[in-house]
Amino acid sequence: SPQAQAAAAAAYSTPTAYASGGPSFGIPPTPTAKPSGAASSGTKGTGPHQGTLKSLSDKNGYGFIDCEETWAQYQRDVYVGQKELPEGAKVLDRLKFTVSVNSKGHPKAEKVSILSSGG
Repeated sequence: SPQAQAAAAAAYSTPTAYASGGPSFGIPPTPTAKPSGAASSGTKGTGPHQGTLKSLSDKNGYGFIDCEETWAQYQRDVYVGQKELPEGAKVLDRLKFTVSVNSKGHPKAEKVSILSSGG
């Protein structure tokens, strides 16, 4: 069939055609390839990481964690939601956390605990 011929031709002309079950040849996955619902279930967390609680919104209850390791990967601070923030956490506290990625590809803290009080 024409479809089979096209698939065979693609398999021989581009190494990415083999990537489905074999090695990826160093080609990074594209963030746009994820389905929109992947944030809650499909993205695996990284960590544990350590960082400093950089800011905290009293009004909205969320904050941001400054972490060199995750900054190198995402070029942004890690969002931490009110649910994930340990009780009594304050700005400048050292935190331990894992990171997942939200639907926009931004880092989000999970399993957050206070390592030491910063102020």
